[in-house]
Amino acid sequence: MRPAPKWTEFPRYPVVAGTAILAVVVTIAWWSKLDVSPLFETAMIRRGELWRLITSIFPHTNLLHLAFNIYWLWVFGTLVEQVYGHFRTAALIALFALGSSSFEFAFSLGGVGLSGVGYGLFGFLWVLSRHDERFRDAIDQKTIQLFVIWFFFCIATTVMHIFSVGNIAHGAGMVFGVLTGAAIVYPHRRTLIVAGIGAILLIGWWGSTLGRPRINLSGKAGYEEGRWGYDALQANRNQEAVRWLRDAVVYQPKLPVYWFDLGIAYQRLGNKAAAQDAYQRAHALAPNKAEYSEPALN
Repeated sequence: MRPAPKWTEFPRYPVVAGTAILAVVVTIAWWSKLDVSPLFETAMIRRGELWRLITSIFPHTNLLHLAFNIYWLWVFGTLVEQVYGHFRTAALIALFALGSSSFEFAFSLGGVGLSGVGYGLFGFLWVLSRHDERFRDAIDQKTIQLFVIWFFFCIATTVMHIFSVGNIAHGAGMVFGVLTGAAIVYPHRRTLIVAGIGAILLIGWWGSTLGRPRINLSGKAGYEEGRWGYDALQANRNQEAVRWLRDAVVYQPKLPVYWFDLGIAYQRLGNKAAAQDAYQRAHALAPNKAEYSEPALN
């Protein structure tokens, strides 16, 4: 495998070095208790804050997480930037970030870190190393084994509740990387492959925004929306409360508290029919709890 450049050569790779520096700075700021919440994947993505799908690559949870991702970003990314230049490297990092993060948020709870980008670069170089002499020694067999073993190891730790990992981001990043590499090495099929990449990106966008309440597999989604809906209700921002609580009851239709809060919001807005329906659903889910008894509507 080709040796990576020395760290002192970072001025030659402004995109990769800049991404790494941003990751370090944002992570340290987060660890220092500074507010970096606008960068995280949250339900605000479904309110138009799509930049979170990219900015969520910068925070990292711990030193090992940060060091591992920065190392492979440097090993893979510098080679790509050397061959394809700064603009295309930036575009690839953005593509892998957006693609991996959108699927992670769509089907799970969302995550942080550069792992999806790392797997995207790995998949990209894995394809190119077999078809392009400039990348012939980009990835060796040991590196392939490492990334494959790490992929399944992370799935195992997540399933066994040892520690959670963004496995969907890893897989999605890999898919985007392989397809992007294939678009380059198979020019006669490029239009079809690029169309496929666009279609998959569109699915990720839909899944992380409009479709998320219906396809999310985590079983833990909706609590954020429920909390924000309750906070809006407390502040008498009833229209906002309705928006959040309607999402919450799609994610968690068996939690009576969300239906009851939604009924209050509807009642305050004068929508008696919707309020009555929400109250009835709350009471049906918890008929023995007095706090969810159907109130009289004036």
